[in-house]
Amino acid sequence: MAVRTHTDIDWDAAVLAVIAILQAAVNAMQVDVDSIKAVTEAESVLEETGGSLTTDGTEQTIYINNAPAGVYCPKEFNINFTNQTAGETVVLRTYYRNVSGGAWVEDDELEIAGVPDELLVWIDLHRTRFGIKITIEKTGGANRAYVWEVFYEV
Repeated sequence: MAVRTHTDIDWDAAVLAVIAILQAAVNAMQVDVDSIKAVTEAESVLEETGGSLTTDGTEQTIYINNAPAGVYCPKEFNINFTNQTAGETVVLRTYYRNVSGGAWVEDDELEIAGVPDELLVWIDLHRTRFGIKITIEKTGGANRAYVWEVFYEV
């Protein structure tokens, strides 16, 4: 039996073989990296809409997504109370629909009387399949303009 020594090894071929193995591993890893990149680039994007509404003493719709195309993910609603004085009282309500074309179901109600400690009031929202509506009703004092925003994922 012949014993091989280091001088019998074809070092060029060995190095090339190791490089080929490493290149195959890098190529396989790149497939995973490309897949992860595709998923992260397809993640939701945060969007917003907003406006201003002046109260009139009735329950008025501030924001509505009446029939979203698929699951709708509203995140937060905020409303600015800079114009409210000690004499005003308003009620904010959130409604959801849990069946296509069904009735609006009140989820939450927040009464704000006078000037709130925080002039920008935030409300967390829930995902919905069939619709969301946010209303405001002035129940006391003068009519005031309120600026609002809704943030949602698309």
